[in-house]
Order: sequence, then structure tokens, then C-alpha cells
Amino acid sequence: MLFSAQMNNDDLKTEADLLIQRCGLRELLAPYAGWFIGGSYSYDLMCWRDLDVYVLDPGRDLKRCFEIGYELTERLGAFKARFTNNCGRVQEGPDGFYWGIKLGDNRKGAWKLDLWFLDQTDYDEHAAYSSRLRDRLTIESRSIILAIKEAFWRRPEFRVSITSDMIYRAVLEEEVKTVAEFERFVQSKLS
Repeated sequence: MLFSAQMNNDDLKTEADLLIQRCGLRELLAPYAGWFIGGSYSYDLMCWRDLDVYVLDPGRDLKRCFEIGYELTERLGAFKARFTNNCGRVQEGPDGFYWGIKLGDNRKGAWKLDLWFLDQTDYDEHAAYSSRLRDRLTIESRSIILAIKEAFWRRPEFRVSITSDMIYRAVLEEEVKTVAEFERFVQSKLS
């Protein structure tokens, strides 16, 4: 599924729900004590096809983690599946096991799934962050964030020097209201 026009959050969430159903994610993750979908899906801030899934895996069961990665890769006919052991070596992202599963080029509209297998502390931390962010969002802040994300997500600097989290913080903490204001905010952070 490729697109050229701006994507609608509600349409993307509907697609995400169908993808979750198609790959049997709920059944695959049922043996775990807990899991949730965070990120833009949970905040109603979707601009592109990306899901962030956090799994409670206190025992850090590497074998089961690989089984889940394999099953999702096969069921979704993934173009690329990449595993990273980020346990104890946190450079980027949470402290845990990570699967990045791409169904194609996400900048051209293909789905990307990020699965994090976390211990209790990191899982609780991410669940609390997601809850706090959802509670702070208003109709106005969502609209501003969506406009900025739509303006930036296809740019090469996105996910390098500009992230969704940076956009959220700029709007919610620095009272950025427009794309132009965000561009000035980014320049001030990079200089």
C-alpha cells in the first residue's frame, strides 16, 4: 500500500488494527504477562504506517523473542527483519530485545513494526510515559503535532536529528504552535 497524500490518523489506526488481526499479534503475545501498543497509535498522532509494541518479558527469554520475530516476519511477508540485543548496552532506545520489522520502504507507505521486549522496570517506565503523554494531549495540541509530523516525517533528518518525541516536547513543553516555529526550535537545538 503506497500513498502520496496526507494520511489520516483514523484511517491509519483502522489499517493498523487490520494488520494486528492479520498477523495474529494478540495470540502471539498472549503468553506474555503484558503488552501494549504505544507511540503515535496510542496518542492518535499517526501520520505514517508505524507501530510501537512494548512486551513485558521479565525473564528476557531470547528464544521466545526470536520465535515471535520469526512468526511476524513470516506472517507479514516482511521485506526486512532486524534484531538488536539492547540489554545493558543502551545507546538508543529502551534496555531490552528489539525487533524492527519492515514490510517495505516506510517512507513510501509500507508498514514498520518496532517490538521491544522489556523487563518490568523498563516496561512500567514506557507504560507510564505513554499514559502521561496521552493525558497531556488536547485537540489543539494533537492538530499542531500532526501538522508538524506531516511536514517532517519524509525528510532525511527525521529519525536522525528530528524525532516524534522532539516534536511532542516542542509542542507540549515549549508551546510551539506552527511548522515555522518548530523549524526555529530545531535550529536553536542544533546550533
